Amino acid sequence: MNELKTTDLRVIKTLENIKYGFSFCIRQKPFSSVSVKDIITAARINRSTFYKYYEDKYRLRELLVKSTLEELSENINLTSLNLENNKMDEALNALQKQLQFMYNHKDWYLLLWNENLELYVYEDMVRLFEKRARECFCGNSIEKESTNKGLLEKQELLARLFASSAMTTVKWWYEYSPNTAPKEVANIILNDIKYGLHRTFLQVTTI
Repeated sequence: MNELKTTDLRVIKTLENIKYGFSFCIRQKPFSSVSVKDIITAARINRSTFYKYYEDKYRLRELLVKSTLEELSENINLTSLNLENNKMDEALNALQKQLQFMYNHKDWYLLLWNENLELYVYEDMVRLFEKRARECFCGNSIEKESTNKGLLEKQELLARLFASSAMTTVKWWYEYSPNTAPKEVANIILNDIKYGLHRTFLQVTTI
């Protein structure tokens, strides 16, 4: 199957079991060492059921990563992210909502960032944030970008800095400070961009 979208509860349950089996195996060993037998054993399904939905373990990994990135892309909403002084409350609220969505997927994202997956999903997510940040900070469509000879250098740098800072902070949040509220994490990210690392570091140490 190319796209696994269904409303059949039995199918949904089966796909969830396969995803669980895959997750369990990736936590144990590198993807290259994981077999379909390992996955179906952890998922408690038979081999024919697995092949009904996936051609092989590579297709399973591909579709799981693809669906995750598509869902994240659809839910990244930075249209209200404005770093002007009189717009910081709006920026904070927008980023807080984004971070809450991402926190709801914390365990799954951490699995995808696990080196055992043998992919670079974390970097893919950074690039998604860069794209959305460009759209927000520059307000240019692809057509405008081409006619304006590309993004202004400072705008491009801001988009990259924001994406890198945001994702680095999210990773720190997941791994070291999971009890920190999304609003506080949003403040860290915004202060990092607006005021610099030194002030942000002082804020983090007081949380």
